[in-house]
Amino acid sequence: MRALRKTGPGPGHVELCDVHIPEIGPKDVLMKVYAAGVCGSDLLIQEDRHFYRAPVTLGHEFSGVAWAVGREVTRVREGDKLVADIECGRGDWLGVTVDGGFAEYMRLPEHVAYVVPEHVPLDHACLAEPIVATHHLMQERAQVRVGDDVVVVGPGPMGIMGVQYARLCGARRVFLIGLRSDEKRLAIGRQCGADYTLYSEEEPVEAIMAATGGKGAEFVLECSGSQEGVQHAIDCARKAHEGPGGKGVIVFISLWGRKLTLNLDEVSLGQLDIRGSWSWNGRETWEHAVDLLDRGVFSLDPMITNHYTLEEWETAFANLRTRQDLKALIHPNGRGWAS
Repeated sequence: MRALRKTGPGPGHVELCDVHIPEIGPKDVLMKVYAAGVCGSDLLIQEDRHFYRAPVTLGHEFSGVAWAVGREVTRVREGDKLVADIECGRGDWLGVTVDGGFAEYMRLPEHVAYVVPEHVPLDHACLAEPIVATHHLMQERAQVRVGDDVVVVGPGPMGIMGVQYARLCGARRVFLIGLRSDEKRLAIGRQCGADYTLYSEEEPVEAIMAATGGKGAEFVLECSGSQEGVQHAIDCARKAHEGPGGKGVIVFISLWGRKLTLNLDEVSLGQLDIRGSWSWNGRETWEHAVDLLDRGVFSLDPMITNHYTLEEWETAFANLRTRQDLKALIHPNGRGWAS
């Protein structure tokens, strides 16, 4: 079969390869991949700015159908729609250190596989991992409370998902900050629930402070991966210069792959609460994500802006880099073979 692989260390070294269809053990599932989403992390791996273990098939956001099951598998049947927790063992991540979804088939240990209800489109199921990450950062690492003003910095897939999750949690207002070159993405953000979309180049902090009566936002999600975005997050968070603090919470999910230069004075003076969010709480979080997919609480179609074949991977990567796409799906077996 064909697979898109990081073949060796260093920048580049990503190419289509011919590999064997994975063999499965008694507790494994062989999944025929319907789609795998292109993530910014895939671009960072290509650039050697994210951890990985080569050689490895990339693709950690995926959905598919159980094609074969091992003799000891009990929770999955052939034909089930599937997603999977990419943390498949200590230090092992599907699509990062263990072969992932940019291939026609992939091996899933049964303990990380989750059956998706039949009515959920596999296009939507492909966004399960971003939903998991969003639930973790907005409920398990920190909480958006009813009535909070929320700022999302960066209108990428995680940012747009964050906008929607903030609405789900009862945010009072949601502000989305992006670059002028992000106009297509900002428009999707408005479609998905952002009350205000602001340009990074045009003093967005001043606009947020004016809208909130000088208080700032109680919850800030930074997912731009830029130095300017981090500074915006610090500057627009609600400060508490006296008293117990804890008025403004900033959650980081970005990776920068480089050193940043920032003014951090207001982190101390304003008693800001900064938290990192990367993983999730295992089965608990994934079951929440499958339930959210089941109930259809997110608007996912506007987020999926393009579909590519495996052979078109270079175009898919390029269009993500230039912000022509928000979330693009690669279909290793061609689109349309599964509903």
